[in-house]
Amino acid sequence: MQATEGAKSRRDLLAGLIFMAIAAGFAYEASKYDMGRAIRMGPGFIPMTLAILLAIFGAMIAFGGLRKDERIEKTPIPWKGIVLILAALVIFGEFGSLLGLVPVVFIGTAIVALASAKNSIVSSLTIAVSMSALCWLVFKVGLGITLPTFGPLLTFS
Repeated sequence: MQATEGAKSRRDLLAGLIFMAIAAGFAYEASKYDMGRAIRMGPGFIPMTLAILLAIFGAMIAFGGLRKDERIEKTPIPWKGIVLILAALVIFGEFGSLLGLVPVVFIGTAIVALASAKNSIVSSLTIAVSMSALCWLVFKVGLGITLPTFGPLLTFS
């Protein structure tokens, strides 16, 4: 493969600008909700905080892209990872209420973990079990969200 001059800096600059644009969109939408206070957060508080953090990280990446000019090797596009991550998002969105929190997090996490060439099936399943337990603990026990733990497709009457 042929090395290219300055490709890394252009990538970082573009990635930083994309992150900042996404952050601006989320901040705009979050501004439509009540912010509340740090002690009593409103529905817009966390999205706005995350948008600000994303904008800061985007600015740091973009600034880093302006400062460096490195030689990098062009690599093939990781289609397997892209497809698996998109599939996990679709499964979570479409089947979350039907499967319930624990199964959909398990399936989504296992699929995303398999997107990495460094993870084996066993490690992917271990990550999925851990994430499912953590999500159940945080979202069901801690926050009491309305998404069922196990959905109608998995409960038998």
